[in-house]
This record gives sequence, structure tokens and C-alpha cells, in this order.
Amino acid sequence: MTSDQTPARPALLVLGMHRSGTSALAGVLGRAGFALPQELMPPTEHNPRGYFESTRIFRLNDALLAAAGSSWDDWRAFDADWHLSPAAEPFHAEAQEALAAEFPGTAPIVLKDPRICRLLPFWTRALTEAGFRPLAVCTHRPAREVGASLARRNGWPEARGLLLWLRHVLDAEAQTRGRPRVFVSYDGLLADWRGTLGRIAEAFDLALPRPLDEAAPEIEAFLSADLRHAPETPAAAAGLSDWIARPEEILDRKAAGEDRPGDRETLDRIAAEVAAAAPLLADLSGAVEEQGARLEREAALRHEAQTILQQERQRLDDLTAELQLQLHHRTLHVAELERHAGELAQQLRQQRSHAAELERHAGELSALTHELRQQVHHKGRHVAELERHAGALQTAVTRLEAERSALLDSASWRVTGPLRRVSEALRRPKS
Repeated sequence: MTSDQTPARPALLVLGMHRSGTSALAGVLGRAGFALPQELMPPTEHNPRGYFESTRIFRLNDALLAAAGSSWDDWRAFDADWHLSPAAEPFHAEAQEALAAEFPGTAPIVLKDPRICRLLPFWTRALTEAGFRPLAVCTHRPAREVGASLARRNGWPEARGLLLWLRHVLDAEAQTRGRPRVFVSYDGLLADWRGTLGRIAEAFDLALPRPLDEAAPEIEAFLSADLRHAPETPAAAAGLSDWIARPEEILDRKAAGEDRPGDRETLDRIAAEVAAAAPLLADLSGAVEEQGARLEREAALRHEAQTILQQERQRLDDLTAELQLQLHHRTLHVAELERHAGELAQQLRQQRSHAAELERHAGELSALTHELRQQVHHKGRHVAELERHAGALQTAVTRLEAERSALLDSASWRVTGPLRRVSEALRRPKS
């Protein structure tokens, strides 16, 4: 609780159905200087520019709905007094901790989560107890566009998205009656964001935390045509046309600053009719959801089959590429072998030519050898003849030497005999 001397801190509650441009509005407010949560939910493929809401508070809201037997995609009425029950008590302390952690400082804040449309009593109490002044910024988008976007994203029947849209806008409008609030629209934000910020600031007597001239370039860059998630499509459930068309018409007038007598009664009548038809609609919705679940299972099976087929195709492509690569390598290998075989054939031809040359030389050598053998044979015979003549000569020489020796002996005797006799006579003594 705040003291009398401390003014409550402004808290802009962005209230609108899922896929209704609440993220775009929160993003613009953040760029205009309003404080966004510390722990922002990260962007996804469905919201690539971001959600600009607290991850911690989003989880808390899911837990709140689950504890009350509901969920974010439940189009049935939520018990407005559930926040007073014992089951809700532990969540109040958690909400105080989340607000303190997500929004430090003193700047005006932006609290956005489509689930808060159905949990307004809980968050109004939590914000007030935390020292904030809740200020409701109710925004909407054409129901058919929301239904088409949900059908495309979630695979729902369009009627389910329309009922969910109706639940969020009816609860947000009914539970902000008598409280500070302003109505704007997604189309109005895209067409004239300056006018939308001006209406919000004027409705709550707030000064924008950041000068528009300074924030304008960032806001212009942030807002673009691609923020529109889906084109307008005709409603699939014609029976719901009054339930959808009349609230949409009233919200469009409120966003333009016009209130007509009887609008509140019309919205209350539609809310009562929806409540009366809820059991039947729930049965139909259950059957549709069961059918949808079956279709989702079949779609999952088809997706799995397509995935397997794609994987097999990829595998076949990989095998084909591998075979082509192997064939390429083999072709290169065969070409290399053929080149090598050509070289070997060339070498073989050269070796055969060399062998023929060697055979020719061998023939010449054979002829020369034969001739040499003939010459050796003739030389051998000549040597034998010479040896024979040499033998005869040797015999003659031996005979001649014997004859010479005999002659020498005979001549020696003739000479030495008389000398010997003279010598002996001289040696005899004289008488």
C-alpha cells in the first residue's frame, strides 16, 4: 500500500486477445518511455519483434489459470471471485515478488499478457497492493483476422478462435467498468500511432515519459506492415455473426471515442447468451477438439511420414552423390590405369625392339663365334703341326748335342792323352 504522501505509480494494463496487436502496442509504449519488464519473453517465429511481456508473470498467469481449472485457450467464463479463494492466496505473494523484480524504479510501467483479460480482479488487487495505479488500455483487432491467425498458427477451427476473442474482449470490457480505462485498436495504432499515444496520455492525464520527436524514429522503424499477422477473412461460423459483429462494432466506436446508449446492455446480453449456450458449445467444442486432436494426430503422422520420406530422399541423394563421387574417382583411376597401360605398352614395344636388336646382335655374335671357332680349329691344327715339327727338331737337337758331346769327348782325349803322358814322365825321379 502507498502512503498518502506517495502517489501511486501508473501501471498501463494492455488488455487484448492473443494475436490482436498487444505486443505491437506494448512495444510502442516501451519506446515512448514506459518501463517494460526486466525479464522479457524472447521473440519467436510467431512474434519475431518480441512480446514485450514478462516471462515470469506469463508463467504465473498460466499457473493461476491451471489452479482454477482453466487455461489460456479456454473460451469459457472464468470465476471473477476466484482470486478471493484460499487456492489463490499463495499466488498473491508471488505476484508481489514478480512486480518488485520486474519493475524496479519509479517510471510508469507497461504490464501486458492477454491472460490478464480473464484475471483482471487478481491483478488489479496485486498492483494496488504493490503501490501501482492500474490503468486499463483495452485494444482489439478484427475478430476474423484473429481467428484466421490462430487457425493458421494452431490449426484450430476458426469458430474456436472467434469464441476465444469474444471471451477476452467481453471480460476486459466488463471488468474495467468504473475504472480508469481507454479503448484503442490495432488498426488505429498502425494508421496513427501518434494519435493512439495521445488518446492514452489524455485519458489518464499522463505525460509521455519520452518526447515523441525523440522516440519517433524508433517507433516508425518498429511499426511496419509486416506486423499484420494475417489478412482479413470471412467468418467460418455464420451463426456467431451477431455475437462477433456487435461487440466488434461497439469496440470500434469506443476506440474512436464514441459511446452510445445501450452498448453496455448489448454486451451484457451477448455475454448472457454465451453463458446460456456454454454447455452446448462446450459439448460441440469438445467434439470439435476431439476431431481436431485426431486431425492433429493424423497431421503429425503425415508430417512424420513426410519427414521420413524426406530423410530417405536425402539419404538417397547422399548415396547418389557418394556413388557419383566414387564413379568419378573410379573414372579417374581407370584413366590413370589406361595411361599407365599405354606407358607399359610403349615400354613393351621399346623392349621388343631392343630384344630384336639384341637377337640381331646375337646372330652376328653367333656367326663371329663360329668363324672364330673355325679359326681356332685351324690355329689348333697349325699349332699341332708346329708342335710336331718342334718335337722333331727337339729330337734332332738332342741327337746333335749327343754327337757334339761325343766329338768333344773324342777330341779331348786326343789332346789330353799325350799331355798326361808327358806330365807323368816329368814327375818320375831321375836315376
